[in-house]
Amino acid sequence: MAFGADQSLADARAASTKVNNARFNPRAGIVYQPFEWLSFFGNYTQSLGSANTTFDASGRVLSPQTGEQFEGGFKTTFFDGRLNSNVAYYHLTKQNLAIRVPGQPFSMPIGEARSQGVEVDIAGEIAKGLSLILTYAYTDAKILKGDDQGNQLFNVPKHAGSLWARYNVPYEPLHGLSFGAGIFVQGKRPGDTANTYFLPSQARVDAMVRYQLPVARSRFSVQLNAYNLADETLYGGTLGDRFSVNVGMPRTFIGSIHYAM
Repeated sequence: MAFGADQSLADARAASTKVNNARFNPRAGIVYQPFEWLSFFGNYTQSLGSANTTFDASGRVLSPQTGEQFEGGFKTTFFDGRLNSNVAYYHLTKQNLAIRVPGQPFSMPIGEARSQGVEVDIAGEIAKGLSLILTYAYTDAKILKGDDQGNQLFNVPKHAGSLWARYNVPYEPLHGLSFGAGIFVQGKRPGDTANTYFLPSQARVDAMVRYQLPVARSRFSVQLNAYNLADETLYGGTLGDRFSVNVGMPRTFIGSIHYAM
């Protein structure tokens, strides 16, 4: 047994592969604020993926992911910062994407993919103690090169958004009590690169309640979070095939206690 273990370790060391990835990744950004309430921004980024940890069918280390992104948009702020918005357009291209081959210890490259779209975030206090956060994202993600050229990239819905409301009670004796609720939605999305099946549209409803009590010079709070209140069957995504669909958590309650000096 000891000899077998030593031999396996020796084989693993002999079969190990040293990988060195290096690339110059430029970044640039600009912000222009013509008015106090309005600013425009833009940025450009190139990226090199993390260290290679996957092999193809022939045992060769796959090339690292590389990416290039352009982004531009504007931000606004009104009513002394009580209402803020952010609108951005982005265009992201990634090369050397790879997915796991079901039932095999290796992966396969799927080529190049492009993701572009618009993201909108609006946050504001619409009444005393009551704040809202609204988000929306439109994403057009496609495979540009490879066997599945022209198909929609897996796990990426075209439409997604959320609405979250929170109320901090401003009146005694309930000062320190806050509660909130929100809904998170997303459209259908492909489960694989061939687009042979789609995960359905889904919505998740969450809620929270928190009570913060000043204790001497410290602050003590208790909080209860509820996730997936409707107890819907939700899907977190796939690994790019039919055999690895991740199911989200059912209705879940999590309590916490915080004590800060």
